[in-house]
Amino acid sequence: MKTTTVFAAIAVTLAASASAMAQEVTYEHPQPATSQKTRAEVVAEVRQAAANGTLRMSEREFSREAPFTAQRTRADVRAETLLAIASGELQALNREGSLHRHVVRATVTQTVTA
Repeated sequence: MKTTTVFAAIAVTLAASASAMAQEVTYEHPQPATSQKTRAEVVAEVRQAAANGTLRMSEREFSREAPFTAQRTRADVRAETLLAIASGELQALNREGSLHRHVVRATVTQTVTA
């Protein structure tokens, strides 16, 4: 391309991008909040909703759920891990890119022996 063509293309590109960025920015000032109820009325409504069970659950109530309890003991998991190390399964799983092949191979072996 000729130099003048390149400069013309650059000029057209800059002009197009400048017009796209030249949009007018408006800012709306925040409006003051006006409440229709007093703090005491809101507190009374919350207490009533909590009493009749219609209060929506918040994050604080979620944390009151029962703690996690394990289905297996630590000794069971440790024994399973040692077995995986001895059989070479753990080493096969830790090889880069071998997880999918190992899982497929294990599935095929299980279906053939079953």
